[in-house]
Amino acid sequence: MKKIMIILCIVMLIPGYLFAAGGSEKAGSVGKAEEKITLDWTFWATEKELDIFCRPAIAEFEKQNPNIHINLIFIQNTDYFKQLAVDIATNNEADIVTLDTGDGISAYYNIRKGGAFIPLDDYMKGYVLSDGTELEKVDLIDSVKKDGKVVALPWFTFAAPVTIYRKSVLEKAGVNPAELSASWESYYAAAKKLTKDTNGDGKTDVYGFSHQTEGSVLLRWWTLHWLWENGGGIFPKEAAPYTADNLIWNSKENIEATEFLKKMIVECGPSGKYTVNDALNMFANGSVATMQATTWCFANLKAMMTENDYANDIGLAYFPNKGDKTPVNVTWGNPLAISSNSKHPDEAFKFIAFMHGKFAQGLQTNVPVNQEARAEYAKKNPYQAKTLDMVLEGELRQVPDIVQWRELDNIVNKSLEDAFLGAKSVKDALDWGQKEMQAVMSR
Repeated sequence: MKKIMIILCIVMLIPGYLFAAGGSEKAGSVGKAEEKITLDWTFWATEKELDIFCRPAIAEFEKQNPNIHINLIFIQNTDYFKQLAVDIATNNEADIVTLDTGDGISAYYNIRKGGAFIPLDDYMKGYVLSDGTELEKVDLIDSVKKDGKVVALPWFTFAAPVTIYRKSVLEKAGVNPAELSASWESYYAAAKKLTKDTNGDGKTDVYGFSHQTEGSVLLRWWTLHWLWENGGGIFPKEAAPYTADNLIWNSKENIEATEFLKKMIVECGPSGKYTVNDALNMFANGSVATMQATTWCFANLKAMMTENDYANDIGLAYFPNKGDKTPVNVTWGNPLAISSNSKHPDEAFKFIAFMHGKFAQGLQTNVPVNQEARAEYAKKNPYQAKTLDMVLEGELRQVPDIVQWRELDNIVNKSLEDAFLGAKSVKDALDWGQKEMQAVMSR
């Protein structure tokens, strides 16, 4: 009888114990705190960048959250967004994906009915990190909204463009840096003067200008500012309505700006097909005197140049005016989004929130979105900080964030490559692009 009473007492205590244990868990089941969760995160940074600001942040997060493992998956920059679109379409994307507001969000968000990424508003409301960071005050939050809801958290930001120049090369050629900003024609004259055969062998040794000619994504970015300032673009001021009859790709403004750029490339720049990184290498070794740059370019240059040249021989000038028209600039960011297919959205949010704290933001080689981290960043990275300040003085514009953007972007880059490399005349290349884009927008 005594044994029966003991057993009954134990049985009666079990429900209360289970209730207490279950109530202490944020999400239900007993023992979940011990469960080891793996979250996949896709990103395209260079190996050096991964070592500087990704892997140390992951290590610290995992130290604070031993039940969560972050599996960082590297995908080459040139393939990343094509792969992301395929992964979303096949329900195979990572728990956490890195996006690019300069590349649009709609083209990926709308692949899956109901949205490929979860809304974060409820998570962010009143969320304060242990270091005091308030997520509701994160910069660029309006750039990551779909249907009025926040679907990603900005992680770091970029700004473009400024003109960078080698001080010693301009001084030797007798070129005043102010000529680079005064007007398009004064920039052209300066670039011509800077383009030289320095050893008399009949070959150009220093080019006054460099601009990507290879038809990948950076060609669009490096070119659009010229088109925008001249009154062109893809749609008027890249604003709605986004319809086939509102496309202006082969407008006289775009043709004029592209003709000018081609003249600069042919007469003052290296020949052939090359990328922005190729141009940065030539700038670093002194064979290119001027080019346009964004904030991320300086980390590349720092790795390419001697410490003395990087610190003392780079100058910054405003993008050139076109008559009474002033530069049209851009800021954009790489936000982190959580897949709507993720089985662990709470843990995923905990990680992307951590990446906005002062520790993770303090590791950044790009401009942080955390304001306190940005102040420290500016002290260590004066070129990037100055670029951001210069860009923010002008009008800001962004590419159309529409479902068709990836198709339009490919057409833009193909038509510009054809124009710059001479596969077609400028007019024919832009006419082709207009026709192709109209077909896309008419579906």
